[in-house]
Amino acid sequence: MSEPKIFWYEQKELKDPVAVIGLPSIGLVGSITSSYLSRELKLPVVAGITYPDIQQYSLLQNGNAYPPIRIYAGPIPKARKKKKAESAEGETAEKPPKEELPKKRTKRRDIIVVTSEVAAKPEFVYDFTLEILNLMREMGASEIIFVDGIPNNDPASMLMAAYSTERSRALLEEADIMVMKDGIIRGVSGVALFQSKIDGLDTVCLISPASPQIPDPRAAAAVLDPLCRLIPRLDIDPSPLFKEAEEIENRLRAQQIQQNLTNENNLYG
Repeated sequence: MSEPKIFWYEQKELKDPVAVIGLPSIGLVGSITSSYLSRELKLPVVAGITYPDIQQYSLLQNGNAYPPIRIYAGPIPKARKKKKAESAEGETAEKPPKEELPKKRTKRRDIIVVTSEVAAKPEFVYDFTLEILNLMREMGASEIIFVDGIPNNDPASMLMAAYSTERSRALLEEADIMVMKDGIIRGVSGVALFQSKIDGLDTVCLISPASPQIPDPRAAAAVLDPLCRLIPRLDIDPSPLFKEAEEIENRLRAQQIQQNLTNENNLYG
């Protein structure tokens, strides 16, 4: 694979950053999740990457043109304040007192988000993954989280995770995320896991069952809760992704109904 072209737009020292990497996968789960994160956290683009070997295009954001792979970085904001429940008369309802538990203090951290719409060619996946891992280390990431998708062929399938080190396994257990014991993880996420084990990097892969035919915002939304449990202070509202999923499903349903009517007219007309 040819050497990457890296463009730095802003270089600053990050505070104990955690990296979230979402690249094209089944249902575009990785791309949707990472893009949504960067928007919701209002992170600036700090770098862009391209390779001569990948599809070339510019992504326009606020009139600015960026290369196919973008890196966003910035602080993780404080958690959103929960709104108090209101009574039917519009007055704030008093909830029964609960036993107060000591609040867990969380230190301020930065987050790095890597996103793209283009996938590396199979023959370049290994070299591409090494470049991404090396770049995350150079930026100071102490933990790396990949977001991926698998076909939702089994209705009972659920989100699971894989890990590279004992520390990353402990993080998953603390976050109460089911660990994948056996199976195959392909592509960039798969390479990142075994390479991180060799290099001693704390890497996790969150794997969400998704539709293999269409972009699946619902599968991406399912990643956000476990992601927030893995990253203290991170608090992202998944409801816009669920709404987007409903819109896609409604469009597909309408298209299917129209197709059925067309087939009936052709049959009986």
